[in-house]
Amino acid sequence: MADDWPVVALLAAVGVLLLVTAGVALTGLFGLFTVDEAGVATESAAVPTPSATAAPTTVTNESRLFTLETREVENCGMLCRNVTSTVTNEQSTAASDVTITTRLYAGNDTGGEVRWQGIERVERIGAGETYETTHRVELPLEDALAIRDRGGWVTIRTTVETADRSVTVTDRREVA
Repeated sequence: MADDWPVVALLAAVGVLLLVTAGVALTGLFGLFTVDEAGVATESAAVPTPSATAAPTTVTNESRLFTLETREVENCGMLCRNVTSTVTNEQSTAASDVTITTRLYAGNDTGGEVRWQGIERVERIGAGETYETTHRVELPLEDALAIRDRGGWVTIRTTVETADRSVTVTDRREVA
């Protein structure tokens, strides 16, 4: 009988794992990061309402120095997305020593923990030119659950720093 305890413990652990997996599937976690094509970026502090078309996020009252746009979101796993976005230099002069920092927060504000961060360094973006990049956004289960718990909304704060300027753009999207 004493020799059976390791087998019983293993069977119990497998049973718990199966129950947790079934629970995750039943709660809809697998659909957590499906992109709502109707989601639209907004700069309002209010809770955004999705509209029929997505629009680029732009800075306000800063002579529209840069335009940021999410072009494509591809599924690369249950908690993974490849996100292709662009930064367009709307200035009449080139931007040099450009650093683009993107932070992702759960919910409709930036008051919580940063759930993902990406940094892109670009030597130069010419006047009127567009720089395109793709980032793989992989979230741990804890961060994905935090987004689900905040109604499926994320706030993306992107800061474009150049040799002589810094512009921050906030984008809110429903991802589940």
